[in-house]
Amino acid sequence: MAEPWQLKLYRRSFKKKLTMQALLDHLPPLEGRRCLELGCATGLTSYFLRQRGGSWLSCDFERDHVRSARLLLGGGVLQTGEGEVPFRDASFDVVAAINFLEHIRDDGRYFRDMVRVLKPGGDLLFMAPKGEPGRPGYAVKKLLGFTADQGGFGHARDGYPPAAARELFRANGIEVVGEAGYCRFFTEFLEDLLNFVYHRKSAAASPEGGEDFHGSTAPMSEDALKQVGLAYRLFAAVHPLLRLWTALDHLIPFDPGYMMVMWGRKRA
Repeated sequence: MAEPWQLKLYRRSFKKKLTMQALLDHLPPLEGRRCLELGCATGLTSYFLRQRGGSWLSCDFERDHVRSARLLLGGGVLQTGEGEVPFRDASFDVVAAINFLEHIRDDGRYFRDMVRVLKPGGDLLFMAPKGEPGRPGYAVKKLLGFTADQGGFGHARDGYPPAAARELFRANGIEVVGEAGYCRFFTEFLEDLLNFVYHRKSAAASPEGGEDFHGSTAPMSEDALKQVGLAYRLFAAVHPLLRLWTALDHLIPFDPGYMMVMWGRKRA
């Protein structure tokens, strides 16, 4: 059986591997618990989450993401809107919100809805870019047109500095248990550059239109990956050199990272 395209792409990823490590390292206990994943994208995070136990339902806003996730997972994937979390109060023991809230205009309302469906004493895991102006990585995003003030690929805001995320937790009855940063400058720079190249390439290869909530900075389907096949083969050929570039992050251990994971528990 051919390897799913999501896993094939993941094996050559850089930032996505860091995201997966940060996600899995800070998961609460899952066995026997009902779990909700928001922002499942093409199903890659869902694939690894399901291996850790629990009963998972995964959601995303984008039609193409949901289609790809269903092909990978076989079920348990739902397309939702950005207006609300469409489940009853206290339906889940665990909610994992993965790198999507920065796209929601009324993020305060959506965050409250995430907490609403979480059981008292339940665990919330929240991942997002920090979006801190004044840092070198932010300057790169600004140059490439990725920042929210430039309409950067569906971003309503650039992210959540840790202090802002802690306040979001506190205001909604979530006690912060811990937080961590990841993805230092060299990996963040490379990821933004690759996203920019992919966006330009896919925009040239595809007619305008279609559903595009997050912005096409990475393939949303196997067909989308095939459309940039030559570019992907070139990327695969230079991958060892790019890996050396990301290893430069070890020279800046003082860098707190451009991405954040925060986890907490809903007050009983």
